[in-house]
Amino acid sequence: MPTIGFTTIGESPRDDIVPGMLEILPVGTVDVQRGCLDGLTRAEIDGLAPEPGEVGIITLLKSGDSVLLSHRKIMPIMQQKVDELVHDAHVDLVVILCGADWSEIRSERLVINPGKIFPSVVSSLAAGRKLGVIKPSAGQVAQELDRYAALGIDAAVTSASPYAGDARIGLARLAAEELSDAGCDLIWMTCVGMDRAMRDEVAVVTGKPVILAQSVLARIISELLPQETPALARA
Repeated sequence: MPTIGFTTIGESPRDDIVPGMLEILPVGTVDVQRGCLDGLTRAEIDGLAPEPGEVGIITLLKSGDSVLLSHRKIMPIMQQKVDELVHDAHVDLVVILCGADWSEIRSERLVINPGKIFPSVVSSLAAGRKLGVIKPSAGQVAQELDRYAALGIDAAVTSASPYAGDARIGLARLAAEELSDAGCDLIWMTCVGMDRAMRDEVAVVTGKPVILAQSVLARIISELLPQETPALARA
C-alpha cells in the first residue's frame, strides 16, 4: 500500500486533520507525519514569529494553543522535514498541510503544494460569482482581499479559527452569517485545519455550496494513489 508523508508547519501528529483525510484515501494507506515545530522549545517557536508587517500563517500546538509563524522562517525547516520523509521514511509522496505556497521546496518525490492547487481550483469555480472566503486568522483578511481583486474575482473575506476547540463552530457560524449578508454565491474555507463540522455549519447558514480545503486536498491525493475502495464507500 502507498505511504503518504504529511508535514505540517506545526507539531505532529495532526490528529485533527489526517484521520479525516485518511477516510477518503484508499483503505490501507499508511501515513508518516513530521512537523516543523517538533522538538522545539516555546522560546524557539516564538523566534519563528512573523516580523512586523509580515502576514503570518497560523498553526496548532499540541498544547491546544495556536501560533502565528513566519512563512519565510519556516521554509528551510519545511525543506528539512520533506527530506526526512523522503530519505528516512521512504514515502511515496509528500503532502504539505498548509495552504501557503511552498513552490521553493525541492524533492525527488512528488510534493503536493496546496498553495498552488487551491487557487487554481477555487478561481475556476468562482468565475462570474461572488466568492466568500474564510481564512483562519483575521490578520490574513486584507491580503486575501487584495489577492482576489488582482485575479478579477469579486470576493468577501472573513475569518474563523479552526483552533478554538468547540468554539470553532460558533466562529464558523458568525463568518457564514457575514458572508451570507454579503450575498456570496460560493464559500471557500481555506485552511486544512477547518473540519467537516465547521463546513456543515457554514453550509446550513449560507445555503450555498461550500469548498473545504481538507476534503479537496484528500480527494486530489486519492487520484494519485492506486485505486482501492475508499473507506467511506465501504462503511
